[in-house]
Amino acid sequence: MKGLTDSADRRRIAESTRRLGGFLDNEAFAQQAAREIDRLLGVPLASVAVHEDPGLLAMLGVNGERTQRFRGVRISTGQGLGGRALMERRPIAVDDYLNDPRISQEFADIVRGEGIGGMIAVPVVHDGDVLGVLYGATRMVGSLGDRAMTLLAATAVDLAPMMSLTMRASRALSEQVHAERLRIASNLHDDVGQLLFSIGVAAAQMARSTADGPMAQSALHIEEQARLATRRMREAFEALAPSESHETVPVALRRELADLESRAGLATHLVVRGTARALPPRVETALVAGVRQALFNIQQHAEANMVVVTLHFTEGRVTLVVQDDGQGLPEDFELTAIPRGEHNWGLTSLLGRVEHLGGVLELSANEDGGTTLRMTVPCEPADA
Repeated sequence: MKGLTDSADRRRIAESTRRLGGFLDNEAFAQQAAREIDRLLGVPLASVAVHEDPGLLAMLGVNGERTQRFRGVRISTGQGLGGRALMERRPIAVDDYLNDPRISQEFADIVRGEGIGGMIAVPVVHDGDVLGVLYGATRMVGSLGDRAMTLLAATAVDLAPMMSLTMRASRALSEQVHAERLRIASNLHDDVGQLLFSIGVAAAQMARSTADGPMAQSALHIEEQARLATRRMREAFEALAPSESHETVPVALRRELADLESRAGLATHLVVRGTARALPPRVETALVAGVRQALFNIQQHAEANMVVVTLHFTEGRVTLVVQDDGQGLPEDFELTAIPRGEHNWGLTSLLGRVEHLGGVLELSANEDGGTTLRMTVPCEPADA
């Protein structure tokens, strides 16, 4: 990078990057990254914001703050210095944050409380996606200098792959946790829920058929306790459900893969690309149906060892890709709108569902063996 000619600086950046390896949590990674920025720049305030939702940053790592308000602040595209760097996808510096006409002042009170004067913000970009923003700030009016900007920009380039890995690992762990919680909730509903319902019905029948006395009172008490337990279980369902609407599809797909692993002993992987977002229910239903149909066919016919499911969010559409390493498609296979005999009813139904949504469903053989199902559906966010 231009201006970064000092080999000692290069070594320091490389050492910082190595210390950032192995994190599985976004906040822990961001906090360590803020410490590394402080080591490199020696600034009074260093921080790292992570891209959590579309067009939204969360300040997860802070080193040297004076107030609690700075940590955890959420920054939309275009807001403040970081939001501008996010929007323009380039490093930006100011000498006097509070009086710079280029910077919006949504965070003026927080900046004033921190005593920030000069500040630089550098976006972290990996594979075309902005993952976050690195900050360095001083508590006096004035520039941090070209060297600080160059060092921070070089650091952003070096740590981008590490940040990407951490974000993917954190998301995968979250999806696994939510998938397990969903499994527990389903089991509670199917097993315990039905048992409580049966107990309540039996107790009510006993109370009606028994004359007044201890037996009737006991039956009424049992019925009331069954109602209370059912209400508590519904509260548990709410707690076990995905906490964010954009988690629902990845969590549901991870659960389907976990079920396949337990049934068939296949190795499975889920990859989520782009920024996950809430989808309209009809699209969510179609995606889950697509995965179920693909996994059913793989288990029944493919003789595969591994399945990889990729969910790719892009602007205005979502793409589902299911790949296996099995024996591939029959030579005469053709995906049609009308099933042939007793075969392909599931795929035909899925094709109709996808086309009804204005999407495209493709099934093809891989060059190195196995099969790929690709399903692309146009969609806007659920609240659009």
